[in-house]
Amino acid sequence: GVAFYQGLAQALADAASTPARARIRVMIRYLDDLDPTTVARRIQALGEQVDGLGVVAADHPMVLEAVAQLCNAGVPVVALISELSMTAGAGYVGVDNRRMGRTAGWFVSRLADAPGSAAVMVSSQRFQCQELCELSFRSYLTEHSSNWELLASRLTLEDDEFAYGNTLDLLTGEPDLAGLYVAGGGTAGVLRALSELKAQQARLPVVVCHDLTPLTRQALSEGLVQTVLSHPIIKVAEKAIHALVESATASKSIDSPKGLLPIQIDVCESI
Repeated sequence: GVAFYQGLAQALADAASTPARARIRVMIRYLDDLDPTTVARRIQALGEQVDGLGVVAADHPMVLEAVAQLCNAGVPVVALISELSMTAGAGYVGVDNRRMGRTAGWFVSRLADAPGSAAVMVSSQRFQCQELCELSFRSYLTEHSSNWELLASRLTLEDDEFAYGNTLDLLTGEPDLAGLYVAGGGTAGVLRALSELKAQQARLPVVVCHDLTPLTRQALSEGLVQTVLSHPIIKVAEKAIHALVESATASKSIDSPKGLLPIQIDVCESI
């Protein structure tokens, strides 16, 4: 989680240095407290300091209201990575999360020895991206074979320790798990649990996770993870900066931008 957002922040800073038609100062702000009230207040406060706002946030009514207030006041907002409901009026730059989930399902169905039980780990279903990835993964496997048993999803809460415990609980309770899709944060905790079980010579499922970082790259090389599906953060940053500049400098109101980008796919032989 941290490595991904640090990479995104650097990509945004780099993208902001290139446009010729505007001088851009990028303010990067992180939130440890993801409570919707806290996020909404921070959005409102930032709206008074900036000409445009890019945000990764949960699709919660309080967040949507704060975003809508900014958009109505003429401050363009672009949701990054996770889309927000249309009522907020924000644009979106990221991948098609329905395709992301179905791609994860494709890899699990092709790499597993046979259909069996499969599970998804998400940090919160309030993030529209994770909800879509989860639902699409399940849909793909259901369409592929009636022999897939789709287990209840497990939470990571974007917390590595919580994710670690929940992964151990899942894999010890389901030793024949055929597929695991890590669609949310807490990836470091999930990988630690997988590493410990591998050291005990336990059988591991086919694992698909998100976003190529030094940690997930190592997990690919060690065989803990078979596929990493990533948001192309450099292209996300470039498209987001372009969209915010266009919206902020337009002489009249323009439609909220929507930029869908291709998924980056990595396996052990491609890194």
